[in-house]
Amino acid sequence: MNLDRDNMGAAQTAAEAHAFIEAFAKVTVNYVKNVLGAPLAEAAQAEEVFDPDWDDATKLVESGLASAVIDDEARAGRRYLHIDVAASPKGFRARQLFLGLTGLSDKQQRILFPCLRSRTPNEREQLTAEVARLNAWLDDMRSGGFDLAAFVTYQRSIGIHGQTQNLSGAIGAAGAAIAFVDAIRELQPDAIVDTVGELPPGTVRTPREVDDWLRGGPNRTTRALLLRNGRAVVFASSKDANIFEPLGREGFADAQDALTRFNAVAKDQRQRAQKLHEHAVGEVKTATDPANLHERMGLASRETQTELRTDRFLMMALLNREILSGGTQRRVMNNRDLTRFTHVFNLHHCWGWDGGRERNPEHWDFFKANVKLWCGL
Repeated sequence: MNLDRDNMGAAQTAAEAHAFIEAFAKVTVNYVKNVLGAPLAEAAQAEEVFDPDWDDATKLVESGLASAVIDDEARAGRRYLHIDVAASPKGFRARQLFLGLTGLSDKQQRILFPCLRSRTPNEREQLTAEVARLNAWLDDMRSGGFDLAAFVTYQRSIGIHGQTQNLSGAIGAAGAAIAFVDAIRELQPDAIVDTVGELPPGTVRTPREVDDWLRGGPNRTTRALLLRNGRAVVFASSKDANIFEPLGREGFADAQDALTRFNAVAKDQRQRAQKLHEHAVGEVKTATDPANLHERMGLASRETQTELRTDRFLMMALLNREILSGGTQRRVMNNRDLTRFTHVFNLHHCWGWDGGRERNPEHWDFFKANVKLWCGL
């Protein structure tokens, strides 16, 4: 593959690369921020709803507390779990939050505090004993000035990495769908006759806007397009973009029919060859770390273009000049992994949310020329 000839204007400038990385970083960092939350404030708000009496000596004894430790922080609900909150049928969320401040795993919580873990604790004696032990545990963990919120942050952090990758992937897939839809509409405004999933409105283009839009309603992900000429474009999790038409006389009834028939043979190349005529398949990579792109190209090579017998393209989230021509380590894209792809497009330019199409018109035109061929427009 001749990158200089086939991928005119593909490389991002340093400013474009930084803008792309920053746009994705803002989305993922804000997601991390929202998931981590503010554990102590959440616990305080959950307890504040019940307005417990911190001056009732009997209730303090049941809570395992002495009046001397009831300061402003305790009254604000940021230090201890009050027995009345723990005993309330509606106190499950507060119990969960305070148990999270212990640093114990879910399994350990179930063993050591089974009553507090119950949605409807009804053994007052056992509940009192557990609340007292919980508050003593919290005091012990605070020794040395340790911030108990760090325990919750740690537990919530465990699953964040994979979730942010899924988030980036969903946004990048939406960006690729936008690129295809816009290209098709520029080539032939009435070409799309049916869809599965919604098409993002023209006001939705930046990664942050795409993320907000995707969260705004169910089934918003664009999954399939049916074109007037009978060809279909399907955006799937494996082989992210697929352009094909049915073999035989029976055309697709609608976009859902195209998606259903594609899914039935998606993982079986021989069956696909019996049911569909494929025009192009593509991968969408949303990594913003240049060092990971070569690994991701390898992950995208489960089927070679020889096996697919069709155009196979790669849309890259980050594609700077160093990746194209080689940097200090001389790790260039002109390697054996790239022989699996007939074309490499810069997703940033084709998505065009910040004027990338206008800055790189020759690359956008190259993408449209191939979409025109693949979609038979």
